[in-house]
Amino acid sequence: MFTPVIKTSTNVMEDLTLAAKDRNIPIESVDFDLLSYETLYKGTVDEQWQQLEGNDLLKITTENEIRSLTFLLRQEYEIRIREVQSHPYLNLRFTIATDKYKSKVVVIIDPKSTIPLKKGIQEWIKEAIVRKQLQYGLLIGLYDQNLDREINRLLLKIQKTGPLSESYRFQIGEFFPPVLPTNDSIVLHYKKEKEAKSLIDGVQPDDLILEYIFPKNGRDGRGCDGNFISVPEPNRKYEGAIVIDENTIRSTQDEQSIRFYAKASGFVERKNGIFTISQILKIESADFKNTGSIETGFDKDIALEIKQNLSDKDAVGTGVNIDVQKLDIEGTVGRNTNIQACEVTIGAQTHKRSQINVSEVANIHLHRGNLKAKEANIDILEAGKVEADSVHIQKMMGGEVIAREVFIELLYSNARITASESIVIKSIEGEGNKLIIDPHAIERYHESIATLESDIRSKALCIKEQQKELFTRQLSFKDKNSRIKLIQKRIIDAKKSGAVPMKADLVRIQQFKTEAESLKLFSEKLKESELELHARQEELDKLYDADLHAVITHNGLHNGKNRVVFIDPKTHQEYGVTPTGKVTHIRLRKEGDVKKFLLVT
Repeated sequence: MFTPVIKTSTNVMEDLTLAAKDRNIPIESVDFDLLSYETLYKGTVDEQWQQLEGNDLLKITTENEIRSLTFLLRQEYEIRIREVQSHPYLNLRFTIATDKYKSKVVVIIDPKSTIPLKKGIQEWIKEAIVRKQLQYGLLIGLYDQNLDREINRLLLKIQKTGPLSESYRFQIGEFFPPVLPTNDSIVLHYKKEKEAKSLIDGVQPDDLILEYIFPKNGRDGRGCDGNFISVPEPNRKYEGAIVIDENTIRSTQDEQSIRFYAKASGFVERKNGIFTISQILKIESADFKNTGSIETGFDKDIALEIKQNLSDKDAVGTGVNIDVQKLDIEGTVGRNTNIQACEVTIGAQTHKRSQINVSEVANIHLHRGNLKAKEANIDILEAGKVEADSVHIQKMMGGEVIAREVFIELLYSNARITASESIVIKSIEGEGNKLIIDPHAIERYHESIATLESDIRSKALCIKEQQKELFTRQLSFKDKNSRIKLIQKRIIDAKKSGAVPMKADLVRIQQFKTEAESLKLFSEKLKESELELHARQEELDKLYDADLHAVITHNGLHNGKNRVVFIDPKTHQEYGVTPTGKVTHIRLRKEGDVKKFLLVT
């Protein structure tokens, strides 16, 4: 027979354990009722423990003192220890969880719980939770003001959706959780969002490249068990670690950090421990293993020099991407490489599966791959492809060139050369070559045609609307003109008789003059638009006759084994000839509606 006992306790779980031990029964058979409790504190200036009236510590002290080591807090409970008794209606299965500091308390309710919607249920749940708090050694009443509200939310959910189908959790509250310190750190902003491995990271003026985050002190806390929570000092690991070259990098500072910005375009480099912005990078080779791709963007002032001294090794390895402003390679370019730059110089050869895009000038010794450039200067083109505005080639053996103008010193066999304006060849020593004048093959020509045609359609439509408006305004002006003549005669007659002309008549005359001037300006503007449309049409007609202005020049003898083709830009009709002997210039000329070759010897 378990006789209940009333006891004053400062550690409920300890007293329950002793009661079970004294009676030689399992601890699971012992329970208790909370009869009353009081909160005691001892502040910085208190010699004795003080009793807290109510549950708000901030009414008798400050948050700083509560968070301090000198503040002490405890509770005493009057409890009735009794044997475990099952509730007739409520079977609440739940656990209590805290963070590692015990500064926050959460209740997790098992969906297997039986929670009936009966009168008094809220109080029964609250009593069960409070008992569990005390068993866990947690204080009560000081931080759990949300408990009633959260229980109401739980009951409302059950009322709406029925019994729980999954775990239900809510936070009872928090006391004074610690604020953790911020350790100092360095943020390498110039390396952010770099998915692929890259040897260098390009920056532009005013780019944020580095940041030193100052260490920040934390704040001590106090747990829901009343214990003091000590917070360590922040680490100061990187203080003074960033040294910069002030000629290329500037810094600003506020309470949070020191931020470092680029003063010049280039890439971030650390030389002898000093961060700087450099423009020239010199390396022996670029490959996936040692450098990865080098993609900084050709909008940044970065020059890359690659000098490979080993003849059996590529200067740019297989599959490497390079994107810089200026590239100088002494060596070969490997398979599946992709190069983008403003200027490129390649001292050896390019692989047939390489892709090179150059916005300005490309200089290549032996080209076998694919090249797009504004200007291309190639010593030897061997089965490669070149697309550019202007192309200069010393020796061409097979391959394809598409450009506005092409200059070739020596042409061998099986080449395809397409131009929109001119092809100049000093010497032909091979056969099976095809020399083509096809303006539409040139992307810029095609774009010019499309732009002009669109502009002409738009301007013609606008002029048509202006002509309609001018016609309407002229009719209205003509109708007003007859009335104005009557008003002018009335004014003249009034002046002859010594009378003062009516003010309204004078206003109408002035309005008429203003309208006449406006109509004149509108008509002149329309004429300017018509002249501009005519000029655009002439420009388009000239583009459509581009084949008539193009020329193929050869300073030697034609052997009759190379084909010349001119393609009409407007009709796409082909005109072909296989010249023989001394023919220095090949053109098309128009005789009536027919185009014929003009071979100049």
